[in-house]
This record gives sequence, structure tokens and C-alpha cells, in this order.
Amino acid sequence: MSEGILYLTERDVVDALDMPGAIDALHEILLEQGRERARNVPKALATWGQGSSMHALGSLMTGGGGYAGFKTWLHVPGGGGSLYTLFDADSGAPRAIIEARALGMLRTAAVGGVATRLLAPPGSRTAALIGTGPQAVTQLAALAAARPLTRVRVYSPTPEKRQAFVQAVAGRYAFAVQAADSLDEALAGAEIVTLITRAAEPFVDAAALHDCRHLNALGAILPAKAEFAQDVFGLADLVAVDDLENARRGSRELRERYGADASWDDVPALCDLLAQGKSRPRGARLTIFKGMGMGLSDLALARRVYEHARARGAGIALPAQTRENLLLAP
Repeated sequence: MSEGILYLTERDVVDALDMPGAIDALHEILLEQGRERARNVPKALATWGQGSSMHALGSLMTGGGGYAGFKTWLHVPGGGGSLYTLFDADSGAPRAIIEARALGMLRTAAVGGVATRLLAPPGSRTAALIGTGPQAVTQLAALAAARPLTRVRVYSPTPEKRQAFVQAVAGRYAFAVQAADSLDEALAGAEIVTLITRAAEPFVDAAALHDCRHLNALGAILPAKAEFAQDVFGLADLVAVDDLENARRGSRELRERYGADASWDDVPALCDLLAQGKSRPRGARLTIFKGMGMGLSDLALARRVYEHARARGAGIALPAQTRENLLLAP
């Protein structure tokens, strides 16, 4: 196989990863981060107009066989797109350009899966999934991989969308996936709750989470948006994040709770919990995981996709170019 650049499509990503494998890849790289052998580059973010935004996330794994990479993406009212660029961290050579929509959906769900596996009560059997957009499909898969569930209730404000979601996933899991007619119905009895919405204002409060023992808040990643109310923090014995700097910059919920410029000493990152061998506090009423997105999540999956493609001769091999070739070209 040439050491040129591989172009990998969404199909290559899906062929290389299932949800349990994605969760394991995230777990592995978070342990490396906790041991200071991997690190994130803070997110670059710009917003404009009515809901348009551009983002860049970078990360690095050091040591022999290490990788570095960047995901860049744009979201505008009419659509968007994303690409991941993977580099060899030792030689600096680019290794792959990866279409990153499926990669992003998998890594967002997988980090929630890591948090659920680490923090949710081991005996949890019921869950609620709030939101039925494209990322909800992989969030459901992450819940299924993290705990042996018996029932998941699904809610979004539009009846047709939640019914279509339930029909689309029918038969995929051994547990029941049911559409709820209201938010309260979805949350009743749910020990694990995953929020994956585009809500601009908080819509879940402490009273609504009376049965919840672990909350994944994954949908509001811009400072103008929020999914849960401030009184939810009063229930929590532990609040964890994927990346502290990104949460400080972009989580309205956490910024309002802890202050935008405070140290946030009581908010650990998943990598530190894993490296220290910590999990759910004994007797905890509620744990909260706030996922903002971080470069290492993308890198964890991108390297798996690249290595899978190389081993099988997959992908489109782009011609290798050297600087000298380009300078001498007519």
C-alpha cells in the first residue's frame, strides 16, 4: 500500500466501526489522555447570521505510531459538511482525508456511551432518549451498548418524527423502543436520560428527572443554547465533561452554574476519572455528563478507520506529492 494519502468515504467509516468498537476506541484514547500521552487542541468556533457556525477541532497522540488530526466543519441553515484530516505524528506526513459526518455521529454517541458505562448505575434497565434527529440513531446504539436495557422511551415535539424514528429502529434491539406522547411520559421511570436536541432554551428541570440517575446532555454545544435547567445541578453528586476548556467556552448550562472564568475544580473530565480508576460515586443521586465534542474523540475513531482501510486495501489512494515535485511542476 502506498504511503500516499487515502481518501475515505462515509461508507469506509461505517464499514470500519460498530458502536461497541467505537466506545472501546474512545475509552482507550481517554485513558491515554489521562496518562498525558494524548491531548486536545481547543476548539476554534465562529458564528454568524441566523444559526450559521464554523468549527475546527484538533488533537494529538504522542509516542511511536502516534497520530495527529483536525476535523473541520460548517453548519448553515441550508446544510453543512465536515472532513477529518489525519497525520502521522512522527513524520508529519498526511495519511488520510476522511468524510466525517458518520464519524462525528459515531464519536458523539460513543463518548456518551463511555460516560454511561462509567457513571450510570450498573443495574439500569430503562432509558429515555429525547430528540429524534439524525444523531439520535447512534445515541440509541450507544445506550444499548452501555447497559442491558429492557425499554427506551423516545420523545420529540413532532409526533410524526418520533413515530418515524421508532419505526426506523424497530427490530434492531432486544428491548422495546417506544414513542412517548409527552416529555413527562418519556422521562417517567427512566434511570438514564440522553438529551440530543437543538433546543435553544432549557426544557428539562429537576422535577422532570425524579427517576433519573444518570443524565447525558449532548445537544447544546453553543453558548446561546441549553437543554436542562439550573435546578438539575442541585440533584447531582458528580458533573463530568469530555473536555473542560470546550465546556468553559461553549456550555451555557455549566457557565451559568460555575461561572465562565472560574476554575471549575469540581468538574472532572472523563479522562481523569478513567485514569484514576474512578466511576459512579457510591450512593449518588444523579450523575451528569456534559459532552461538548473534542478532537480526541474524532482522532480515536479516525485512526481506527484509517488502519482498517489500510489493512484491507480500502479507500481511494491519492497520488503522493512532494514539495519538490510541486515546485518543479510547469
